[in-house]
Amino acid sequence: MDSNTCQLSILLTTHIPLERLENLLSVTLNVMSLEIEIIIIDDAAGDETKSSIQQLVRSSSNERVFLFEHDAPIGRGQSLNEALNQASGTFIWAPVKADRFNEKLLKDSLRRFYSSPAAFWVMDFDLPSSSEQWLEQVSEAGLPDDSCYIWNRKILSSGLFFFNPFMTHLHGAELALRIHNKNAWHRTDPFFVIEDDQSIPAIGKNLEEFFHSAHRSETDPNLRDQILDLFKKINTEQEKTDIDDGYLAQSHQLLAQGDASRALGLVNKYLRSHPDHHEAVRLKITALEKLRHHVEAAELKHHLKGMDPIDSPQAELFMGGDQKEDPSTTPKNIETSIVIPTTGLGKPQLESCLLSLEKHVDTSTTELVVIDNASFDDTFDYLEQLQEEGFLNIKVITNGQNKGFGTSVNQGIEGATGDYILAMHTDVTIQPETLSILKEAFYQLPELGMAAPGISDTEYAAQLNGEKSDDPYIQTDKVDSCCFMIRKDLNARFDESYGLAFLEMDDFCLQIAEEGLPIVVAQHTTADHQTGKITGLMGLKLTPQIKWKNRARFHDKWMKTETFTIPGQGSYADRFEKLGAPVDPANPKPGWTETVNKFLTDEVRTDILRSDLSPNELITIVSTLLMADERELLRNLEDRLDEIDLPQAVLVLFIYYYFDKNIYSRCKHYLKKAGDQHPIFDLYRLKISVADKELDEASKLLAKLMENYPCSPDLLFLAGQLYRHSGDEDEAKSFFAMSSQIDPVRFSNEETAFEIKF
Repeated sequence: MDSNTCQLSILLTTHIPLERLENLLSVTLNVMSLEIEIIIIDDAAGDETKSSIQQLVRSSSNERVFLFEHDAPIGRGQSLNEALNQASGTFIWAPVKADRFNEKLLKDSLRRFYSSPAAFWVMDFDLPSSSEQWLEQVSEAGLPDDSCYIWNRKILSSGLFFFNPFMTHLHGAELALRIHNKNAWHRTDPFFVIEDDQSIPAIGKNLEEFFHSAHRSETDPNLRDQILDLFKKINTEQEKTDIDDGYLAQSHQLLAQGDASRALGLVNKYLRSHPDHHEAVRLKITALEKLRHHVEAAELKHHLKGMDPIDSPQAELFMGGDQKEDPSTTPKNIETSIVIPTTGLGKPQLESCLLSLEKHVDTSTTELVVIDNASFDDTFDYLEQLQEEGFLNIKVITNGQNKGFGTSVNQGIEGATGDYILAMHTDVTIQPETLSILKEAFYQLPELGMAAPGISDTEYAAQLNGEKSDDPYIQTDKVDSCCFMIRKDLNARFDESYGLAFLEMDDFCLQIAEEGLPIVVAQHTTADHQTGKITGLMGLKLTPQIKWKNRARFHDKWMKTETFTIPGQGSYADRFEKLGAPVDPANPKPGWTETVNKFLTDEVRTDILRSDLSPNELITIVSTLLMADERELLRNLEDRLDEIDLPQAVLVLFIYYYFDKNIYSRCKHYLKKAGDQHPIFDLYRLKISVADKELDEASKLLAKLMENYPCSPDLLFLAGQLYRHSGDEDEAKSFFAMSSQIDPVRFSNEETAFEIKF
């Protein structure tokens, strides 16, 4: 989808009545004067709805229609988020009805929107001016439904632009509540007839989510207390649970008899019609654990509190439903929020980190915000216990999948109460005075963007222990992500496109520098850093391609446009060396590849083959040929490498190159040369053994690697493939689910994947 030409993305889901959905599809499919796309999420709708959608799409001449189908329902909020991730339009519209739709008026509206800096527009409505009015109006059906909002994704930050997955309707109103104080919005004329019954009142869980959003968005402590008081006064109507078929009773009985498989089948049937029933979810967890499906059970535990218990690893448990705050005991003078992400098997490091914090911070002015990124040890239960004890005024954000460090810190910042944010890795311990010294830096330097302590082990020279100058602060351009402090009102946020790791902190520091705000290291305090504890368990050193890709992303964002030239003088090796290697050797820029291809005329190729090359020259030339995918010339030179000790980086490139082409014989050749230099070579031996179904050899290699990298998504995925080859599909699915939890970008869970139909 070309974001340069798409003006409007229309998001449709099957949670609205079929008659309305058919009307919306009919009118929007026939829009011809605008560049629009239509993204449809079929959330496991019935056959009638599925057939109707497919028929309407097939009969349309609109080529920008994209249909995604779910095998199991995940709810409108999460479906809208999936559609939003696929959308490429400048403006987003997610209607539930639009009677007497007028294409010309829509076209006029979009023309006005392009010249306006507003984050969103509301059709024919004025939004409330206070949180209390928001809550009163939403409980009385006084706010418009999703049809009446147009969202400007160029203005809205990705950290705020999402639809609440825990609600069944009024997602647009809840989003408007969260962002209206920080973003400009305007009232606009509608391009369809807005009827009197455009909205319905929020009750039960929907109303509860509005209160949580209002409470989090409000900065005045007195108004926050008023919101809590108002929440107590409103008599919400709870959703009725109608147990009319005895599924739960039978499930209880079957579990008691030890028949977990049949019990799971019955409780799944019940959950299809009662997705909010917590007893049913607990029964499902028990059945899954008895069947040794521990990963699925862990996912449900993550989702059990504060959200619909759905089988979707993409769902997130946002702040609010997981909180146990007593307004009478919650501190009102929080100054500092400590934000700590964790994942995988990170509980030991987290415990050590928190024990240190408990000794060194003022509990009356400090809160702890932990982001649990789909841990699969007992971190979930540990954090639940800390919440019950009120440890450090703790708040927990639980993600169904690993969001990575940058996204997690963004979540923590948004959920934090304090004016100052201290972000930490779990493998860091601070000194008693660290918080006060870092905050003092902001008092002394009012325009400060970031302050960080010295670090016991880091690659950043300004933070290493050494001779101290008289100045308490050393200005620098970037610091280690393991421990740093910012103000909550800092405009910059982590760029979430970097994913799990690598260069997201460099990007964040550059954003701060662009705002003209300095970054300093406070010399009089040092944090102890056990480098790589968590990333080591995840095996990130086994996957350099992640770093290569992020390096290219960083380069594209911050560096000037490159021009690639090969000098006209010098040896071929010298010329290639001056051209330079691509920032992502696995995916060079087309301009770099084209430059090499054009340079390699028949005459040059012949001359290279006839040249007497030194080992260094040969390595330089073959590395360039490999990255440019000049396979024929490369193979003619490769035999000369047999007597040369190749650098580890070159061996990795060759093995990655040939494995990607499924040429395992060449992979094995270079793996033999590599020996035991690095565990990445064992990973590729394992990959080849699994692909060749050499199960005994693969099992030995897997066990060896898992000892050091038990949270590696690559190893977990390969374990799943091994179990699948051996015929144990249940265990295979469990390991596939774990790999998806740790790295959802590279390993999407096949059990919940949706298919693009059009």
